Amino acid sequence: MDRDAKRDASAFRVLLDLSEEAKLPVDQLLAGIDVDRDSIYQPYAEIFMWQELAYIERLVERHVRFSLALTAASRVHITTLGTLGYAMLSCRNIFHALQVSADYHSISLWTCEVAAQPHERSVEFLILPHALPAACQHFCAIRGLASLKIWFTEMLGRDIVPTQVTCMIEAPNDAPFYAEFFGCPVQFGSDVYSISFENTLFLEPLRMSDKWAYQRAKIELQGIVDQRRSSFTNRVHDLISFAPKVNHSEETVSETLGISSSTLRRRLREEETTFREVRAETLHSLACVMLLSSTKTVDEVADMLGFSEAASFVRSFKRREGIAPGAWRKQQRQKFT
Repeated sequence: MDRDAKRDASAFRVLLDLSEEAKLPVDQLLAGIDVDRDSIYQPYAEIFMWQELAYIERLVERHVRFSLALTAASRVHITTLGTLGYAMLSCRNIFHALQVSADYHSISLWTCEVAAQPHERSVEFLILPHALPAACQHFCAIRGLASLKIWFTEMLGRDIVPTQVTCMIEAPNDAPFYAEFFGCPVQFGSDVYSISFENTLFLEPLRMSDKWAYQRAKIELQGIVDQRRSSFTNRVHDLISFAPKVNHSEETVSETLGISSSTLRRRLREEETTFREVRAETLHSLACVMLLSSTKTVDEVADMLGFSEAASFVRSFKRREGIAPGAWRKQQRQKFT
């Protein structure tokens, strides 16, 4: 997760509005976050990821109920996503819309990683907050669960009830509110955050499907991506993420970017990093997602990431986390149980 990534301020504005409604001291909560309240309410306002996370941390420190995340999600409609939301609404079906959302994940309002697991009669979405600061993980994961429920409902034009919802937090005093929100019982104290929907929903035609509107939105989306991902760090990250098994080198990446190796080194140095650091961080982030979102063995994950042998992957992982990947996966899944 890139804490310095820019993002639309829409979800942040919702948090400010809810704070004011709850009569919380918004100015105190914003202290040191370097956000001008007037500018946040401008139509094209942007913030950094770290600013939203810092605000959520302060809400959690004040023992604000995690159910506030449900209310926050209910106010972030699919149209709140702007061009991305309109692109999703104009898709053929939810499966297509999810593909578009994944393609443009970097400019969405998501803070967590998301992984989908198909089952015989349903599709389960795992919300993976492991890369976030600990104080933000529960709030952001619950908001992510709720967002899927809201967006599926809005895309299909009727109330969509999940087949199952699981939360890692223990059952709170306002547990009935969760069941009312989702329309089904919620399993608390789980080892994962997940929400499942009937698989028949994903190929159902969307009521606002429009291929020409989709094409226009896609052109606009690419412009937004180009603007926000102009840094060389992000461009290198994207190339490696697209094909992690390829043995990327400074030379091959430079050639793909159409610049010399020395220029790439200089540009990355200006951004206070190196090719080796970006590559290692990218592969490690992908490894964490693969370990948490699947049952693949450590050997399989190592192979998917292009390591010549699993032992090299294990050593690399241990340097960053202090423990082996298998033990880390078990620790993360048991973290809040």
